[in-house]
Amino acid sequence: MGWKCSECGNTKSFVEINRVETLVSQKEATTKIEKIVNKFTKNPRLDVWCDNCKSKSVEWTDVSNQDENYIYEQESYVSENHNIGTIVFELTNKCDIDCVYCPKEGSEELDFNIIKRIIDENKTLQNPIRHFELGWDMGNPLSHSRIKEIMELFNQFDCNVNILTNGKNFVNNIKKLNLTDNFNFTFFLDHPDEKENDKLMGECTFSNTLDAFEYLNQRGISFNVYMRLNKYNYNKVEGMNQLVKNCGGGSLVPTEIYPLGKTKDDMLMDDEMKREAIEEITKLNLNKSIHFSPALLNENCTYQRKLRLFIDAKGRLSFCHFLSSLHNSSIGSIEGRSLLEIIQKNNQVRIGFLKNKNRLFAKWKKPRQTASPCSYCLHSFGLNKKW
Repeated sequence: MGWKCSECGNTKSFVEINRVETLVSQKEATTKIEKIVNKFTKNPRLDVWCDNCKSKSVEWTDVSNQDENYIYEQESYVSENHNIGTIVFELTNKCDIDCVYCPKEGSEELDFNIIKRIIDENKTLQNPIRHFELGWDMGNPLSHSRIKEIMELFNQFDCNVNILTNGKNFVNNIKKLNLTDNFNFTFFLDHPDEKENDKLMGECTFSNTLDAFEYLNQRGISFNVYMRLNKYNYNKVEGMNQLVKNCGGGSLVPTEIYPLGKTKDDMLMDDEMKREAIEEITKLNLNKSIHFSPALLNENCTYQRKLRLFIDAKGRLSFCHFLSSLHNSSIGSIEGRSLLEIIQKNNQVRIGFLKNKNRLFAKWKKPRQTASPCSYCLHSFGLNKKW
């Protein structure tokens, strides 16, 4: 893919601005990128113009057989002045619970050596990344075969690590690990009623999760709760918020299940259900995640603002942790790439995506009134269902 000027037909040289001023050089008469040169700027706008005629009538177009050698030809990388604040590692797809709407199946496990290399390189950056998230939309990171060694890596420098997990076997798992104060946890829990929750997440998940809360409270370790809204619990946000407070938790983070994996269409919220959930979330002054924003807005999408990286369990740089079930959302393997190069590639892909988004969005038939930005991204990366 590459830039092309609609006014003069230039495919050779362009300027991009998105906090970083980027000179993109392409092979003449093609859209194959040859070199990218970056210069840091405080300008927060996303903008692109033709370096030949200065027109802003520039589009991002497909090109066949584009290799990625141009990434390595730079003398310096934008990442030395990067805005990345978080790296998300999907440690594994393995899980010890069986949620009825699990978005993904598999038993991949992120190579320990990849994690170690990324962390070691990060510590040498002028602006090292200080926040990490282990887990997210599927799998239990505590079930990684080398989780003890992984946690030790984060004890070697000043950082904060959030682990998204479940409470089913948490206490037994965590007793084997060196739990320091730079770790905190976010738990899946989907209903304030024990019986109803265990219908969704599996037997004993509710009671064992409350035991996990108590275990952490006794040690002064903070935790939050991640609630996946669907037709069975969309009207239980207030009850769940109260449960979290009663158990000494921090924040309740409501999100929305996706039509992926084992999720059946009749589990999804319709417009009326989602509007009721949004009203409740707003009334309780809870953090309104990307799932509850209008579809075209990107203000609270940390990926599209280039504030985070996502590395999946197969060792690939991917677009977003919520999309990792979709094969098309993989940006590419990180094998042989330095962290600086990974950040550069991450930002380049997102600039291209946003450049075309407004134009392509106009052609997309919005599947429902409460569709979120995630709905459009799922559509863009290969989801066939209307959601």
